[in-house]
Amino acid sequence: MIKTIVVDDEIPARKELVYILEEFEYINIIGEASHGMEALELNNKLKPDLILLDIKMPKLNGIDVAKKILNGHHKPYIVFVTAYEEYALKAFEVNAIDYILKPISEERLKKGMEKIIDNISRQNKAYMNNLNNLNNLIHNLGDKDKETITRICVYHMGKLMPIDPREIIYATIEDRHTVIITTKGKFEINYTLSELYDKLDKSTFFRSHKSFLVNLDFIELIEPWFNSTFNIALKNVNMKIPVSRGQSKEFKELMNID
Repeated sequence: MIKTIVVDDEIPARKELVYILEEFEYINIIGEASHGMEALELNNKLKPDLILLDIKMPKLNGIDVAKKILNGHHKPYIVFVTAYEEYALKAFEVNAIDYILKPISEERLKKGMEKIIDNISRQNKAYMNNLNNLNNLIHNLGDKDKETITRICVYHMGKLMPIDPREIIYATIEDRHTVIITTKGKFEINYTLSELYDKLDKSTFFRSHKSFLVNLDFIELIEPWFNSTFNIALKNVNMKIPVSRGQSKEFKELMNID
């Protein structure tokens, strides 16, 4: 039996997929997840052979979930479920991963599952190589529904200075204004903190607190604090950034903290 987890934030779509999959005698549905963080938890806990993973999900999309799974200990066979043909076609072109295209029909799913089950049973080296190259797929696809900024222009001494988002160490709120602390200095921007977060790469930036947005690549030390919270020490700055209790669980998952 192939132990399977189905991940989709839309309940009707998830239940429909589960219903069709139950017709396959070799598929055993051992779990369902409604968002990316839950999918990561179930993957670590249940150790599935197969994950059917929707791409478009809030907070942590399917691409990001797959990336984190690749960086973890248990690496099941991943199949993207997508309503967007551009994703599926690009995945097919690079031969990086299997996919199932929405809207899901029983006939379409059966054809796709025949190949998937064969790949799982053989667990051939070619597939494992493709799985290890999933970062290329992530880089090429990204999340097409979100406008990811590649630079921010800030005013400095009466002139505009372009800032690469990767240069942002953290962002916060000061006097009701959003400021970014970067490797080039401190600047005020016109985005709200939420708007800025929506435009940044979620695999790099984390909303640690309602008033703080942190670049994970600049984390130097993590200090456990009271009530399951943390303080973060960042490179190039003296200030410690809090991780709120509500964000601590997701933070632990992102940083692989036991």
